[in-house]
Amino acid sequence: MGNEKASEILLVTRRVMMERGYNGFSFRDVAAGVGIKSASIHYHFPTKADLAEAVAKDYREWCLRALADLSAPDATALLTAYGNLFVAMFKDTGSVCLGGVLATDAASLPPSVKAEVERFFLGHHEWLSAVLQTGQKNGEIRPDLDPIAFARTFVSSMEGAMMVSRATGNPHHLTETIDQLVHLVRPLSR
Repeated sequence: MGNEKASEILLVTRRVMMERGYNGFSFRDVAAGVGIKSASIHYHFPTKADLAEAVAKDYREWCLRALADLSAPDATALLTAYGNLFVAMFKDTGSVCLGGVLATDAASLPPSVKAEVERFFLGHHEWLSAVLQTGQKNGEIRPDLDPIAFARTFVSSMEGAMMVSRATGNPHHLTETIDQLVHLVRPLSR
């Protein structure tokens, strides 16, 4: 088994973790999804913590690449595009963000996995804060808004709306949350 099999293990584990969280998956679940024996997973990832850390890191890096690829004519459109990443994930897979799922398991995560989750959220906060700061310089975002605090609010709101959408089976909570958050950042004179 080479890197191709390890990549497949990561993808299957990501899907299972997005459905069940850290505490709800086992090597047996992943092995069944990949079509291999559990012992074969141990070859690439000796422990559950090693596997979960690798999945969380891979997901974080994938998300950061997606953020880097976003483009829009202005800051508010970029914020909407960011939110639409959550909508697309939910509509395409019925899943919620792995970062949010792992955050709900934070009390029981191994330190290495928890550190990856923290890096995931930090990356999103930094990206959103930069978008908000640029938007303020261009007059597209309210000047009295604290970009760092609102970046955290934006991410938290999207993660929460995703959980509600999952519980109700309705992506409307996500789109409504995006619309309200973007409305809140626009200058009052617009």
